[in-house]
Amino acid sequence: MARIRNFFSIGIMVILIILFTGISYGETADNGSLLREYVSSGYREDILEQRNTLLRFQAENNLTVDGIIGDMTKKALIEENKKIVDIVPEEIKEKEWFIVINKTKKILTVYNYGQVYKKYPVALGKDSTPTPDYKFTIINKLINPYWGGMGGKYKPVKGGDPNNPLGKRWLGLSTERYRGYGIHGNSNPFSIGKYISAGCIRMINEDVEELFEYIPIKTDVWIGAEEILEEWGIKQYIEYEEKLELCFLRLQDISRAMI
Repeated sequence: MARIRNFFSIGIMVILIILFTGISYGETADNGSLLREYVSSGYREDILEQRNTLLRFQAENNLTVDGIIGDMTKKALIEENKKIVDIVPEEIKEKEWFIVINKTKKILTVYNYGQVYKKYPVALGKDSTPTPDYKFTIINKLINPYWGGMGGKYKPVKGGDPNNPLGKRWLGLSTERYRGYGIHGNSNPFSIGKYISAGCIRMINEDVEELFEYIPIKTDVWIGAEEILEEWGIKQYIEYEEKLELCFLRLQDISRAMI
């Protein structure tokens, strides 16, 4: 009986260590802890640093990226038993790098051999100029891209100008069906998390500069609303489990079986 009690006690300790040191494999601790600090001291949506932290937290937790601390975001901040789930097809698992853009949640996910490498918040096309559902590839990468003004509709802006709508980085998408689309930075940082662009994928400037450094040309980029992504074998969501109670029950079953 003493051995059984010791086994049971050790099991409980292991569970508690797992729960309190490994809360979630999908959450980046820095953004989560920073956001909790902002919320506790009075979150300010007009402060860009705070808003970007919220957007990144939402993206990392497969929540809808909207810059609003709603019920789902509050739950993800408070709950300790969350799990971030990404299900992808074998085609993605076979590629070193793969990008999926969830139009419903406004999340760009980078996969490395099918495992989540990084998630970023984005802005997408507005209703009149929506971002297309399509399987693209990256065909070029440019530093300080020139913006042509959308075919004469607006005055062109030179590369590197702080008013350049493309920011300082451009990752161009394949043109076999759709032309002129790309992943890029922005000149309106508060636009991230909205449906506001002419169809391109906008990112936080620091995020797209990071992405630019490690994503190679010819990387696949699948873009779609959630129902489209599910048809392609992709699911991205957050779930909550009663892990502690379940583990206690299992340990009790084990101890009874050993008596």
